[in-house]
Amino acid sequence: MKTNIQDILKGKFLVKEDAYRSWYFIVFITVLSLMSITSSHIMDRKIREITKISEEIKELKSEYADIHSKCMKMQLASFIRKKLINGLKHLKSPPYELVIEYKKNTGRTQDNK
Repeated sequence: MKTNIQDILKGKFLVKEDAYRSWYFIVFITVLSLMSITSSHIMDRKIREITKISEEIKELKSEYADIHSKCMKMQLASFIRKKLINGLKHLKSPPYELVIEYKKNTGRTQDNK
């Protein structure tokens, strides 16, 4: 058993007559290990990319919430009253709409008969 371990450590199994079997296995293991290393590097790169995008999304969400709250605050009547020089007054009667109808033939209004 001691000679077998020494033969393996010295690499004698690589130069024997049936060494081609060992070389095929070694090449196969090398290719698998290279594929594993490449796969892990690609996965690490994707994880970094996902982390960066997630942080950007969190930042944009907080910016959206801040802007949204400012817009909601600006829509309040009390905020608008403070910003106007003259101030707002409450209407005692509801607002009304002016409707002007034109005649198709003359182009005049009904009021100007």
